[in-house]
Amino acid sequence: MLGTTAIGVEGTPTPIHLRTARPNFEGVAALIDRRGEWGNEHDRSSRDQLLARIAAYLDIPRLPDHQQQDALTSSRLFVPGDTLDTAALQQPVGDATILGGIVPAMFIGTKAITHPLIDDDAARPDRWSMMMAHLMGDAALTGFTAFSQPDAARAGRRLLSDGPVRLKSVCGKAGLGQLVVYDEVALDAALDLEDWDALSRTGIVIEANLTDVVTYSVGSVQLGGESISYWGSQNLTNDHQGREVYGGSDLFVVRGDFEALTVLDLSPSLKRAVQCATTFDRAAQLAYPDVVLTRRNYDVIEGMDHAGVRRIGVLEQSWRVGGASGAEIAAFEVLRLEPDTTSVRCSTVEIYDVVNPPAGAIVYYLGVDPVVGAMTKYTVRLV
Repeated sequence: MLGTTAIGVEGTPTPIHLRTARPNFEGVAALIDRRGEWGNEHDRSSRDQLLARIAAYLDIPRLPDHQQQDALTSSRLFVPGDTLDTAALQQPVGDATILGGIVPAMFIGTKAITHPLIDDDAARPDRWSMMMAHLMGDAALTGFTAFSQPDAARAGRRLLSDGPVRLKSVCGKAGLGQLVVYDEVALDAALDLEDWDALSRTGIVIEANLTDVVTYSVGSVQLGGESISYWGSQNLTNDHQGREVYGGSDLFVVRGDFEALTVLDLSPSLKRAVQCATTFDRAAQLAYPDVVLTRRNYDVIEGMDHAGVRRIGVLEQSWRVGGASGAEIAAFEVLRLEPDTTSVRCSTVEIYDVVNPPAGAIVYYLGVDPVVGAMTKYTVRLV
């Protein structure tokens, strides 16, 4: 659950360019592509519930799913399952409004931009900004992004001199697509298994491994002419294969953009987490000025490094609807119904079992997913 408060946050972030959703849309529609990006049955169920609540909040119809390759009209609000990459679209986005993010190249919407390259001569895709790492400073953990096997091997060896190293797929979600290696033999074996043709475009993250970790969420959402921002913590659970994966988020939500978080009294760790997230937010704006965002969420980790020092840094951004989105929409609903309420606590829960949600919960999925297995997902307001 959410913690107590103690110390304030300094600094006011510069917001990324925003397209605020207008309340007079003819409807809201999921934006899908031929890959079926909304994933498994529980993902689609969550999408349907989320869009139904967005439609009710904005008092507009829920429209049929819209194919990503078709023209996007500015008269509708679109909700994609992932950050939109304009380079991959078959038609221009124009002034279409989305709940999520639009980037000019796919890697910009992933954790690849969190870290620098191993050196100035390292391989990189077009549009890679060397400015991002300089602007980030120490707001991220020690690590590198690589787009070739030789660069990844050099980066891994440099980091292994200080302790275990975590290899991360830049497109991995829910804590999946990660591997910790402890020596050069294991590093080389892991890199030999990668598809370097694909990674030359998307990249791989090589990062110092932390233990005894807690992950914070810091985010801001614009919807229907209103804005909310929040800090919170993520919970972990075990899936049916015994893997430790995302188990939900507890959010403390206030009205307004990121600057609304700066007047809160926060513990030293939360203060630092908010600072790291807002540093990433400003850095992304300056390094990649073409990004357009209406939903921003930053995962910030705190944990112990190999030398026994507590570290805090941004893990990645989420510029799309995600695991915390149910709690975000619930917060919008509460703040509209209670105009005198200045803050609200909401939680999303994901359990790999069929359980009875608590009274008052909004159920997003309850059943047996043909691929994932038994699962329960719900959102609840915390008292």
